[in-house]
Amino acid sequence: MYDSQANELDTFVYAHRDMLICFAAGNEGSDKDGNGQVDPNSVTPPGTAKNCLTIGACENNRPNEAMTYGRAWPDDFPATPISSDRVANNPEGMVAFSSRGPTNDERIKPDVVAPGSFILSTRSRATKSKGWKLSQDPLYMFEGGTSMATPLVAGSVAVIRAFLRKSQGLKSPSAALLKALIINGARSLAGQYHPSEAGSVANNNQGFGRVDVQAVVGPHAANEELQFFDEKKKLDAGDREDRTVTIPAGSSRLKVTLVWTDPPGEGLQSDLDLVVVANKQERHGNMPAGSKDFDRRNNVEQVIFENLPPGEAVISVIAHSIAVAPQNYALVIRVS
Repeated sequence: MYDSQANELDTFVYAHRDMLICFAAGNEGSDKDGNGQVDPNSVTPPGTAKNCLTIGACENNRPNEAMTYGRAWPDDFPATPISSDRVANNPEGMVAFSSRGPTNDERIKPDVVAPGSFILSTRSRATKSKGWKLSQDPLYMFEGGTSMATPLVAGSVAVIRAFLRKSQGLKSPSAALLKALIINGARSLAGQYHPSEAGSVANNNQGFGRVDVQAVVGPHAANEELQFFDEKKKLDAGDREDRTVTIPAGSSRLKVTLVWTDPPGEGLQSDLDLVVVANKQERHGNMPAGSKDFDRRNNVEQVIFENLPPGEAVISVIAHSIAVAPQNYALVIRVS
C-alpha cells in the first residue's frame, strides 16, 4: 500500500534531490495457496514509495548449508519445488520469503535484488541471538532477509556515488541518477525451478535484476560505453529531449534506463515516456517488444535491445503529463 510512510519518504527525497534512500522490500513472501509459487503483493511500506530504491533478496552461494524453506518455514512453503529447495544453494534464484510486488497501484517492486541468505554479519556483544548460525568468531553470525540484502546495496550506492564524485566530477549526483545507474547495471537472474520464479526483467520478483557494481564503475570492456545525464533539463507536458547514440561494430546491446524523482502522492504525478528507436524498431519503456502502449505507472522505465547491427539509435524522453511542475530526470545509456 502507499501509506503515510511512503508519502513522507517521497516528500523527503523530492525536497532533498541528492538523497537516495534504500529500503528492504520485506520478508513477507509465501506460498499460502500451496501451488509451488510465491504469492504476489507482499512488499511492505515504506518500500512501496516511488522515490526510494526497494531491495529484494536473491540467494547466496553457500551450497553446503542444509536449511530448506520447507523445514524452516513449513506453513509458508508447503509445496515443491520451494519446500525442498535449500535457501542458499543457487545465486541465480530468488529467496522465497523475499516480498514480491506489485504495489497496490500496480508499480514494479522491488527495484533490484542482492544476496540475502546466510550473510555473514556482525553480532552484538549484548545479544543472545545466534541468528541463522553462529560463526567461529563470536562477534559475527550468519543472518538472512531483505534487511541483509539492503545494506549490501546501500554500500554499492556509496561506491557509485564516490565514483561519480571522484572520477566523473559530479559534486552532488542526484538520487535519480544513483538509482538509474544501479538499475541499469543490474543483471537478470536466470531463476531456479521455472521461468516465473525469477522472471525476465523487469518484473515483481527480481525487479530489474541483481546489483552489479562493476557494471557501473568498471573497468569496462573495449566495446562498452556508458553515458549518463543528471537532471539537466526540466520537461513540461508535451516537451521532449532526443539523443542519438552510435552502436559500433563489435557491440550489439543497448540498455537505457530512465528515472525521475516524482512529486509525492499515490500514482504518478509526472509521467515521462522513454522511447528508443533502433534498427527501424521502436520500443517503449517497460513494454514488450512490438507494443505500442506506454507505462503509465512507474517512475523507472527501461528499454533493452539485443543483437543490434551497427548503426544509430535515437533515445527520446517525452513528457506525457505533468501535474505539479516541470519535471527533470536522470538517464543512463549503456552500449556493449
